[in-house]
Amino acid sequence: MKKLYFTSYKVSYKKARCKKPHTIAEELILPAAIEIVETMFGDNFAKELQSIPLSNDTVSRRIDDIAEDVEQQLFGKLRDKLFSIQLDEATDSNKDVHFIAYVRFWDGMSAVEELLFCKPIKLKATAIALFDILNNFINEENIEWKNCFEICTDGARTMSGRFKSIQALVKQKSPLCIWTHCMIHREALASKEMSPGLNIVLMTVVTVVNYIKMSL
Repeated sequence: MKKLYFTSYKVSYKKARCKKPHTIAEELILPAAIEIVETMFGDNFAKELQSIPLSNDTVSRRIDDIAEDVEQQLFGKLRDKLFSIQLDEATDSNKDVHFIAYVRFWDGMSAVEELLFCKPIKLKATAIALFDILNNFINEENIEWKNCFEICTDGARTMSGRFKSIQALVKQKSPLCIWTHCMIHREALASKEMSPGLNIVLMTVVTVVNYIKMSL
């Protein structure tokens, strides 16, 4: 029985990584696996595969379990490590605005970067409103503010202002935390003044990169 559940989790994980519909496991992967085993090794081995739980609802639950486990592993590491966070706002295709946080820390000899959260901004995106989202998340997951040694944002007043901004509010929680201006945003500001010739090259590169990303 353990093998059946373990296999179900592994298939669900692969499906999630490939960003395929949940139904593909039940409609394609399992039938194909049964036919392969039946052809290669015989009916007796193939019958064992039929007991693997891979229905649409089961796969959905497996993915939720895996996501929860990955989250808890990340939060567990952050509770006893120094970390830095990068904050930004993003608007999706439905024109909904989200507050996004990435976290970076050292895990042994490896530098790790993970998505910490992506939360909808329901009201006006003021510094206090955004900080409340961040602070509530940190408190709910029992992460220590004192371990946050750096915050990276764009140059917007809401994010980087000296007195009434997210970085100022974070420093109230973690006085030794330093602020840095995101390199990508600085490059975007610098590119506004570039010559027409260089701008054409930049736009071409951006188009190619976006095309490749859409093809993946």
